[in-house]
Amino acid sequence: MRKIVNIRMHKEFVRSSALICFICGQIYKQLQCLLNKYTHKILALSALICVICGQTFAQQINLPAALDSALNNNLNVKNEKLKVDYQKKLIQTGANIPQTMVNAEYGQINSIYNDTRFGIVQNLNFPSVYSYQKSALKSLWKSSNMSVALKEVELKKQVRQTFYTYLFLLQKQKLLQSNDSMYIGFLTKATARFKSGESNVLEQTTAENQRAQISIQLNQLNTDMELLLMQFQLLLNTSIAYIPSDDNFKMNIANQTDSNVIGNHPSIKLLQQQKQYSLVNTRLEKARLLPELTLAYSNMSIKGVGADNIDYAYEKRFQSAQIGLGIPLFFRSFNAKIGASKLEQLMADNRLKTETNLMNAEWNKTNAQYLNYLKTITIYESKTLNNAQLIIETANKQFTNGDINYIEWVMLTNQAISIKNEYLNGVYNLNETIIQLNYLSNK
Repeated sequence: MRKIVNIRMHKEFVRSSALICFICGQIYKQLQCLLNKYTHKILALSALICVICGQTFAQQINLPAALDSALNNNLNVKNEKLKVDYQKKLIQTGANIPQTMVNAEYGQINSIYNDTRFGIVQNLNFPSVYSYQKSALKSLWKSSNMSVALKEVELKKQVRQTFYTYLFLLQKQKLLQSNDSMYIGFLTKATARFKSGESNVLEQTTAENQRAQISIQLNQLNTDMELLLMQFQLLLNTSIAYIPSDDNFKMNIANQTDSNVIGNHPSIKLLQQQKQYSLVNTRLEKARLLPELTLAYSNMSIKGVGADNIDYAYEKRFQSAQIGLGIPLFFRSFNAKIGASKLEQLMADNRLKTETNLMNAEWNKTNAQYLNYLKTITIYESKTLNNAQLIIETANKQFTNGDINYIEWVMLTNQAISIKNEYLNGVYNLNETIIQLNYLSNK
């Protein structure tokens, strides 16, 4: 009897243990499902917190302030300005008069008696040489000023490109996040439909794959934005971290001009100045053919009886002056330098004409692209974007009501998303053409 009771108790214990294991297994599965369901939300929230904390230490900056900061702090521009000061100092070396020679003699210069003689000699180039040397150095100084202006307009172009590219990526990020929210809702509905037997696993898998693709794009986008902020910080060269900020990520061109403004561009003015320098340098090389001047003065004693039969003591001094001309007899090297300088004039003129033609062509091409992108964006903003939003809203309603299946919903939604994405790309292209036009207009 006791054995029968023990057997019954053992069976009850086994049944209870099995029931407890089953309940624990079900609880574990439910927790696993909840964890899988909300993992993306937890990760998204964590990423958002990281972004907010990272941007807490950064300050927003608009485009005019960013341009001012870059022009005042950028190291490349500062270095070009130092070159200007350097060239300005060199102008004073235009009159590089050779050293003055001072000599003294003591000994039997005129007779058995010891005499003394002091002299001073100064060599000079012809005055026009110094004039052309100073003109050449002034021309180099003006060229360095044009180099500063060119660096500044290039820097402004880089700042604008970085600034609006960041705003463009920010809009891309918002679009992807909006798409992610839509697919979260779709995934929730697909999961519920799958559990109720209204759909198969393909619908749920499609939603999960779409969300995975969006996640990959967001990760890449965040990396691009971080790299762009590093470049932006490098251009501004400040100790404060700045983030581009603007209410509108689409640029507006201030005053539409024509290609005549190309003549005011620093690169054209720099080439014009280089051409002027080659002209002055040719004149300088020709001036070096002019005679060199030599001026001398001598003061000496003549002890004893002079030619006039007068006995002179040491105290009596005699003086003389001398002037001489250095005439070049060998012209080969001079003519070679003049010929080389003339060739440099021709090359400078060709560079100027080539750059002018290229910039005019670039202006015409960029202006045509600008007008084309402007028309495209106008169409998007007047009609296409509204239609895309209407497609999304209608597709969501029809999918919820069961009027369309998940494949149709995905196709319609992706079509609308593609329209919004193409609009963003169009605005990016429009901004690039405006930035290029501002650069060509020296703005």
